Formats: sequence, structure tokens, C-alpha cells
Amino acid sequence: MLKKYIIFFLVSFLSSPLYSQCEDLGTITSQNQLDSLSGCEIFQGNLVLSGSGIADLSSLSSLSVVSGGFYLLNTSVTDLSSISSLNSAQQVFIQGNTSLNSCCEFLQFIDASQLGSIMNVSLSNNGECDDLEPIMLDCIGYIEGCTDIEALNYSENASVDNGSCEYFCPESIDDIVDFSCDGNAFPINCEPEIINEPSDGAGHYNNPIGLCYDESPPSSGPHRSMWGRWGEYEYMPPQRYIHNLEHGGIAILYHPCVEKEIVDSLRTIACSRPDDDGGEFRWVLTPYVDLPTNIAVVAWEWTYLNDCFDAVTINEFIDEHYRNAPEDFYYNGSYDTLYVGKCEAYGCSDINALNFQSINLIDDGSCIYPVLDTQMVVLNEGWSLFSTYIDPVNDSMSVVFQDIIDQTIIVKNNVGAAFLPTWGIDIDLGIGQGFQVKVSSNSVLEIIGTQLMPELTPIELDLGWNMIAYLREEPADVVLVFQDVAESVIIVKDGLGNVYYPDWNFSNITDMVPGEGYQLKMSSAALLEYLSNDEEY
Repeated sequence: MLKKYIIFFLVSFLSSPLYSQCEDLGTITSQNQLDSLSGCEIFQGNLVLSGSGIADLSSLSSLSVVSGGFYLLNTSVTDLSSISSLNSAQQVFIQGNTSLNSCCEFLQFIDASQLGSIMNVSLSNNGECDDLEPIMLDCIGYIEGCTDIEALNYSENASVDNGSCEYFCPESIDDIVDFSCDGNAFPINCEPEIINEPSDGAGHYNNPIGLCYDESPPSSGPHRSMWGRWGEYEYMPPQRYIHNLEHGGIAILYHPCVEKEIVDSLRTIACSRPDDDGGEFRWVLTPYVDLPTNIAVVAWEWTYLNDCFDAVTINEFIDEHYRNAPEDFYYNGSYDTLYVGKCEAYGCSDINALNFQSINLIDDGSCIYPVLDTQMVVLNEGWSLFSTYIDPVNDSMSVVFQDIIDQTIIVKNNVGAAFLPTWGIDIDLGIGQGFQVKVSSNSVLEIIGTQLMPELTPIELDLGWNMIAYLREEPADVVLVFQDVAESVIIVKDGLGNVYYPDWNFSNITDMVPGEGYQLKMSSAALLEYLSNDEEY
């Protein structure tokens, strides 16, 4: 519920006329540009400060809300105290500021991310500020951490225990236990109980490190690094389903000895839940050994217990706690040991098919196979803008970039969401979108899937800044491509800094090129429609 209140406050705050608001200026690279934001309290869009030309953040001393992301990249800034009032943003990304020597605000941003007012915090390569323990000692007078020497994450320097201790358990190869019925289910007694347990952490540990939990069933805690496919399992261990909870999903558990009718009823609830703006309902269904009741429904930090099936109270619990977790990822993980399927018993079971559903379905001959196309996109060391005319087989960036994952530092979309391989944060490669990417060395990205038909793939251009894909096979004159929407176009930019200004009749972009992405700012919304590959501009 806390996140809901924060979101309500943020919406009210952003719509209030009493606060000084500023709009997206693109990437700010000079102190003069930054100083023009003096007095700004609310920044609409992404606030990106980049380069050694920025050394002083005092002009942002009034800033409290950034509707997109706040990025401080490779600057000469030494002190962050001027942004101590910043408490709300989609993400805070501070990287490469090696001159920093005063950064108490790091602790503030981390606290805000735990409360949900900042959705994601990424801090790296910031000189003296890379070690949080000296920052704690300097800023709050003590070091927080795990003080139990027996714990997995014991900190010898911590003097205040923050409840984050994680403990060793017996080593495990796969976490699978005997999940057969060894007795009787509980008598039917309809008295639902709801329990809230504060987070026990969310560290990622691979086998054979053993993981065990104080609560039964656990609703948070350390877990395996790969989460499971959404759906039903013969058995999924808690070491796996907790990761699914961290991604906003629901785990539906039942005692191994309950009657089949209860399991069928739980499956029916899961399969009848409607889609929402996050896509299909995310759930796992599994027996749970030593469950204290016949049924448990678990969300991140919350547990519903009951000995009888009560659809009303189960749905109320799900409505309240679904997708209220540290992360909100709708896509499947790769763990599928003892996976049964998701709502269907028959269908396509070939993972290479377009309509693949589950490897555990009974194949009914309905598989449809794609004719795959490939596009090679050259990415130069450092920052680039890229796009593709391919609809990939799997649109997860972690899959698209898997062949060059070691060289990939970050991929960002137009709204500031990012694929950060080192942090396990992922986004999708949306059709028609352009992306900013930073790689550590020259790389070639191979994108495999179905080639889009540009004339059948119009791109909606929103008021303000957009980042779009070029969907044709051959280059075309930027002026001709945008001629039908030129009245609404303020500026078009490529990844090399070239621009097209329709009002000034100026362009040094010349042709739009396959594989490159383009940023443009619109004075009003419009629809960009490309010609087919058989036609010429």
C-alpha cells in the first residue's frame, strides 16, 4: 500500500501549479546549461547530466521530483549535498563520477528505493564513494549491516544490525525435496489468516549453497538467481518461487495431501484472473512440504493462509498485493524443472515454434514455425543509438544481447527504463523503438526473428521527445521520410549528433540508415508511416 500512497502523492505533486517545473533539455553537458535549471523543483522527463564540464550541482538545490530518471555520468562533481532534496524518480543512475568525495545522499537514495519513491538506484565507479561503509560512518556515525558472525553476509565493520543477515543451510544440488503426501491434509476450516513479514533480504545465491527460511512458507529472503516460468509445477522449491515473488508474482501453494478438487479450484483462480497493464497474470502453483494449512497464497512479504478454498478472500488478497514487490517483471525465467504448464493441457510443445506454450504440454500438432530473418547492427565502443527492423523471437534484451553480453554496459529506452546486465535488470526490445546503448568495445549485434513490413508498422510519435526505429532495408532521405509529419517535428537527431530542423530547412543527417536509432522532439502527436521496401521516397 505504501507504494500506492507514494504514487498518489507524486501524481498530485506533479500536477500542482504551485511548484516550479522544468522540461527535458536533452543531455546536459555544460555548467551553463545546468545553471539554467536553477530554482527547478519538478523536472519532467529524464534529467541527464554528462561530462567533465559539469562540476557544481548547486543549481539543483530545489529539485525534489524527476518524473523520469536522474542520470549523473562521468562528471567532475565532488559534492552531492545540493541534490539532497531529490526524493522521487523512476531511477537514479550515478556512474563514473570519480571526483566525488561527499556522497551522504547515496544512503538517502537507497532508503527511498526501499520505500518505493525511487524505483531503482544504480551506483558505480564513483571514486571514494564506491564503498558504502565509510559513507555510513561519516554520514550517520555508524555502519549498518549483518552483525552475526555465523551469517552468510556477516560484516565485521557493522555496529548496528539492520536485519539483513542471511544464513548457511545444508548444501543442495537442486533444492528438490520429497513432495509426496506422507499423511493427511488439515480438516476443512474456513478461517483465513493474513500475515505480513518484513523482507528478509533478496540476495541471489546459486547451488550448492544451502538456503533455508525462518517462516513457513517464506515470503521473501535469499533465493536462486534464476526464477521460474510462470505456471504450474509438480514441485517448485521456495528457493525458486521467492524470486518470482520479487518480480511481482503470486505463489499459490497447497498441502501435498489436499484433495484434487482444491488444486483444481486454485488452478481455476489463477487461469481466470484478467490481464492488466503488466500483461498476463503472473503465478506459480506448487505443493509445499510442511505447509501449516491446506492452502497458502504468497506475495512479497505477505501470506494468506486457509484450510478451505475461499475464492472471494483469495482474490481480495491477490488484488491487494499482486505486483507490489521490489521489481515488476512479467516475462518468464528459465527455470522449468518439474514444470507442468500454464492453464492448457494440450498445445505446441516445441520451444522453437512461434506459438510455443510449454515443453510439458501434449503436442497436438499445432506448432507454427517462423521463417527467421537476421539483421546485423554495428555498435561502436561507447554510446550509440540503435534500432532494428526485426521482431525478435524473444524480445527480452538479455536474450537479444546474449552473444555480446560481456561487452554490454547499459541499454536504455525512451522513458529511461534500462537493461543493466550486471544488475540483472531487463527490458524488452519494443517494435518501432530506438534505444541508447553503451558497450565497452566495438561489437556486432545479431538480431534474429521476423522482418517487419514497414508499411504495416506505423510508429506513434508522442508530444515531446521520442526515440524511434528505422524500419526499412535501405537508407532514405530524412527530409522525405518525415515530410508528412514535418509540421509537428521540432528536431530529429542521430547518434552522432547530426540534426534535422524542418523549420530551418536544415539537415546534416542526409539519409536514415537501417540499424540506427533516432531521437526526435514533437510539437504535437503524429503517426509516422514508412513506405514499403519496394517503394522509394
